Amino acid sequence: MNNIQFEPLERQLQKPSLLFCDLNELKFQHPTLNHLFIRLYKSHLNCKEFLELVNQQRPSEINLDYFENLAKIFYESQQATYSPYSSVFGGIVAQECLKSITNKFIPIKQWLILDSCEMYETNGHINLENDRYDEIRKCFGGNDTLLKLHQTQLFMVGCGAIGCEMLKNYALLGLGRNAQITITDNDLIEKSNLNRQFLFRSKDIQRSKSIVASEAALKINSHINIKALELKVGPQTENTFCDSFFQNQNLCVNALDNLEARRYMDSRCVTNSRALIESGTLGAKGHVQVILPFLTESYNSQKDPNENEGDVPYCTLKSFPSNIEHCIQWSRDKFESLFKIKPIMVNKFLDKNDDLNCLLEKLADENFHVEDLHKFAKFIRNFCHSYSDCLQLARNKFEKYFANKAKDILNIYPSDHLMNDGSPFWKLPKRQPKPVQFDEENELHLSFVTSLARLLAQIYNIEQNVQDKDSILTIVKSCCVPNWYPVKKHIETDETKKKNDLSKLKDDLDNSKCAKIIENFLEKQNGSKKLLQFIEFEKDNDKNGHIDFIHAMSNLRATMYGLQNADKLHVKKIAGKIVPAIATTTSVIAGLATIELIKVVQNDFKLEKFRNNFLNLAISLFLLSEPGPCPKTKITDQCFVTLWDKWTIKGNESFTLRQFIDSIKNKYKLTVSGIMYGAKSIYLPVMPGHAKRLNEKMLKLVKGVTSITALTNKSENYCDLYLTYEECDDDLNNRDKNNLCPPIRYFFN
Repeated sequence: MNNIQFEPLERQLQKPSLLFCDLNELKFQHPTLNHLFIRLYKSHLNCKEFLELVNQQRPSEINLDYFENLAKIFYESQQATYSPYSSVFGGIVAQECLKSITNKFIPIKQWLILDSCEMYETNGHINLENDRYDEIRKCFGGNDTLLKLHQTQLFMVGCGAIGCEMLKNYALLGLGRNAQITITDNDLIEKSNLNRQFLFRSKDIQRSKSIVASEAALKINSHINIKALELKVGPQTENTFCDSFFQNQNLCVNALDNLEARRYMDSRCVTNSRALIESGTLGAKGHVQVILPFLTESYNSQKDPNENEGDVPYCTLKSFPSNIEHCIQWSRDKFESLFKIKPIMVNKFLDKNDDLNCLLEKLADENFHVEDLHKFAKFIRNFCHSYSDCLQLARNKFEKYFANKAKDILNIYPSDHLMNDGSPFWKLPKRQPKPVQFDEENELHLSFVTSLARLLAQIYNIEQNVQDKDSILTIVKSCCVPNWYPVKKHIETDETKKKNDLSKLKDDLDNSKCAKIIENFLEKQNGSKKLLQFIEFEKDNDKNGHIDFIHAMSNLRATMYGLQNADKLHVKKIAGKIVPAIATTTSVIAGLATIELIKVVQNDFKLEKFRNNFLNLAISLFLLSEPGPCPKTKITDQCFVTLWDKWTIKGNESFTLRQFIDSIKNKYKLTVSGIMYGAKSIYLPVMPGHAKRLNEKMLKLVKGVTSITALTNKSENYCDLYLTYEECDDDLNNRDKNNLCPPIRYFFN
């Protein structure tokens, strides 16, 4: 490894090694000029004296007025603390300290200077009020920005790592003091959150993230107003987060950790023409994207890698794993199936079929169909009534998963099996399995049986009355394990097949066999109908046995396929889907996002003022660039659209379909070829009878009523219609441009 040489401060003050981060050509000179100001600044100088001093060393190519304005902003900024930059540089300095201690990653060489001079107000004298907000007044050179921050209505989705940092910044800025910050997060605080979501403490575990975060923010600044919700933002909560809710916000902020929610929030902000600050981190990497109505592209404008692109083929997980991660994912899926999906299915079946004796009579007819009958029968065939039964079933599962499964595969695809082209079937990445012989003295084998039995006892509501190792071993040794017989099982090898595609494979149970299983079940139950408990996976409780089970199961499967075993920490990371997040990156990104948020609040919407941010603290990469402009698409020679456009038609109670179509033609110069309202066809000329609808009222066609008074609430006063147009159906390049046109918002009154 090459050593990086650093020069002493004395030499660097005269000839600095600067990182140039801002790609805006107007700010290329700023790091050099700010370094000059840093070198010449003395706390005893007043502003006039400082300007005279720096002017003596002004580069000749720099305009005097521009230079003096930048120097004045620098001087005023030295008198105050700017909390967003404290967050940014606090995270960067902490990361540099970690680099020094661990000798990992690439340090900054040697100066990183950032400024946001474009945010400074030039109103002359600053009126200080001797309160906690004087620092902000000094930073911005006036009171205007502070007043706008106090009056800002803001909606933030997510109260995790970034959300906590953002909320802290809002509190320090007094954001929403005379308005309201609305935050929402449907998640609860987990133990693993505490290392990076700093508003939470151990006593808050299993409490709502949004409520605890709001309480902590109010302790920082009791002046602000916060409304904490515990709802997931999505189509199912649009009654709460409706159009009027979004339109009541000045801007929105994403502090999310998944693509689906980001896309949804982006679409809602575009629909309601609201600015959005989007941010995210992944380890040492992070980004901030500024989305401004009618000015920039949106989050959905750029195509992200397909979320499913990295998904493992189902056949690989089920029969042909090639690494330990495949084994862990398979084990995690088994946990969900054994302890949640199947118990819920059994309870649902028993709820729907309250009288099993009556069901037995109906099953005499082989053509009689009951939903989930075969799944129910398969489950109760091995129903546990005691802890010894749980140990027996766990021992049988060991044989099924780690011995018989390998035998089934090798029975169909023996060691010398060839593909159709003559190449060997068993070649990397496919690994030939080897049956695992159960050994009660092997800690891993016994761990699987005991952890599985413990979880089975929980779902069956059975007391774990056997806990000492010797007693467990006695029961396990006495277990009668069914012999393996070769059967022609279907082993899927097609990597394009999904799990759902294989769910309709032929079952070996008919109604008579199911009836026999249910009869035996009722006999052992003595007629009682005992519902099962289901288990939610919890990675952070080390005493619940969840990770113990997945750890043992994953490593046994890995052993069967000759793969390297994993420790519990790695298993926990994969099974719990723990995203590698570090507090340093989170702090930097939250600070940068807050800076862009303040620019939005200042309401000076010039594209060159805003910055998208991309960074990687590991390699000291910092890039600030203007947001991508909003693209304009040509539909026809007379019609251009952007993603922010909203097309509207205002009608009345007697407005007909023909009038609606004519209004589209007159206003947008397009000929309607189809109208859809959700999944409902309002007008398709090729459909029989649709031509007769031209003289019908829009109110009746869309809402099914004849009078506006029949509409129950204000939100029903309009609807969004999706139209197709003759001019867009196919252009010269055979492209369908209908999806580029915005929906029509039609107002009934």
